[in-house]
Amino acid sequence: MKRYILIFISVFLFNYIYAECSDLDSTECLQWAEYCEWNEDVGQCQEIGGGGGGDTEYGPYEISSLNEGDGLRNGPGYMDGVLYYPIDAEPPFRSVVLTPGWAGGSSSMAEWGEFYASHGFLAMTIGPNDEINDTHEQRAEGLLDAITTIKEEQWRTGSPLVGLIDTNRFMVSGYSMGGGASQIALTLYDPINSQSIVAAIALNPTIIVYDCDNCPPESAEGCWCFLPEHMIHDTPTLIIAGQNEIDELPEYDGALGQDMYAYTPETTLKMLYEISEGDHGSASFPYGNVLEKTLFWAKYHLMEDLSYCDSLLVSPSNASQFISTLECGSSLAYDINSDGEIDQSDLIMLVVSIVNGNDIEDVGDLNFDQFTDIFDILLLSDFIGNI
Repeated sequence: MKRYILIFISVFLFNYIYAECSDLDSTECLQWAEYCEWNEDVGQCQEIGGGGGGDTEYGPYEISSLNEGDGLRNGPGYMDGVLYYPIDAEPPFRSVVLTPGWAGGSSSMAEWGEFYASHGFLAMTIGPNDEINDTHEQRAEGLLDAITTIKEEQWRTGSPLVGLIDTNRFMVSGYSMGGGASQIALTLYDPINSQSIVAAIALNPTIIVYDCDNCPPESAEGCWCFLPEHMIHDTPTLIIAGQNEIDELPEYDGALGQDMYAYTPETTLKMLYEISEGDHGSASFPYGNVLEKTLFWAKYHLMEDLSYCDSLLVSPSNASQFISTLECGSSLAYDINSDGEIDQSDLIMLVVSIVNGNDIEDVGDLNFDQFTDIFDILLLSDFIGNI
């Protein structure tokens, strides 16, 4: 009991003194190492549960949000749900549900929620009922429960989203424990919501499953472990992991993102993006290549926009590993000159067209930012280099 009182007092004082981990410098971040961690990739302090601020590039849409005070359902499987939505995007809206890591609440995933909403998605962030003690499986059940909440907004009187929601297409995602929970959610049977999940994204995931029947005797209590049979699903999954996470989390040896990818069946559409020298916070919020890959994955699977396929297969410049079972069809976005091949001639045509001011936006805008410029040249060059 004394331990829990001390934790409560520490958390209370921490929240009183500092509103966010992102307010702390590197020295202060270390002083609050039980709750915060320093992200070397972006040079900023962040909550251990994810989030904490960064150079997020938001999409074209203004956003708003709903919480339980606005009438949003308070589901029994989670706490503090917030539903972010685009104000001026074209419905019907597809949805993403996000859950945080250990000790993190719904607010620690707010940046992800805002990011997805600004790109035309509904995005609901949730927290676990017990931020410290809830298991991966309980967090997975929370993700499924949140899908029920979003579906109810389709018909709830007074909701600004009545009649605007696609209730058949959802993606689950999370950071750290939440990332592992997103994978477990794909294996749980929910007669109403399981068939609605069409994709998943796991960010720096950890995973451990309570399975007394199959876990080896040497595992914790003989019941806690991670085995290949825990990853049997056919839902398209993007896993982003840090190369150096094992150094920070040796207790999760064999139960990190790289292991999840290996255990996921080869018949499942899957992708692993391992960030070179990345730590456990390297994918905790949307920035850079992490932002790009997650957005493209959501556009491809949730929006069913096949034009993103080739871009998904471009290896990020900071990847120490980049592997996937994804294969694109015959429509080649990088085939600028439409000769059926992607080679230096396409790169030359793109460069000449940009230099001469020719308008080839329909085929030359490879990163879908509505401009044909040097960034498209770099993307095409990287793609050709990885063929």
